Amino acid sequence: MNIVFNNRVNLELRDLLSRAAHFYADKLGIDEKLQSRITINMFVRKSESRGSCEVPLGALNPRQFDIILAPDEDGEVSIVQTLAHEMVHLKQFALGELRMMSRCCKWKGKKWVEKSNELDDYYDSPWEIEAFGREEGLFLRFALEYEDEITI
Repeated sequence: MNIVFNNRVNLELRDLLSRAAHFYADKLGIDEKLQSRITINMFVRKSESRGSCEVPLGALNPRQFDIILAPDEDGEVSIVQTLAHEMVHLKQFALGELRMMSRCCKWKGKKWVEKSNELDDYYDSPWEIEAFGREEGLFLRFALEYEDEITI
């Protein structure tokens, strides 16, 4: 994967996020051939949400991703954990499991039917259930492997 940092991120954090992204991609089963064709534009900046993984609307199996990570009082720990969540979304987009279109979303080829409540739409969507479900386990395995560099 080619990871491009698009704002001022110190070198230690760049290195940590790069290693985490590769670690998560491997654990998520993204093969080396596909990883070699993926570019991540990584931003660390204040945001309304913890993070996001963005692709062009309607993109089928995209290879270019914008990942935005928002720092908080927990610093590196929260950013690296949020990256785990966003890497699950990257996997979903890259493998064609998730497609965002202007009027709807498709999950594994089927149109996602929205509920009447915005929070239900978010927390009940299968792509968020998978991302939240995998986030902690991915992060903990990374933190254990790199325990000298990240404290949980």
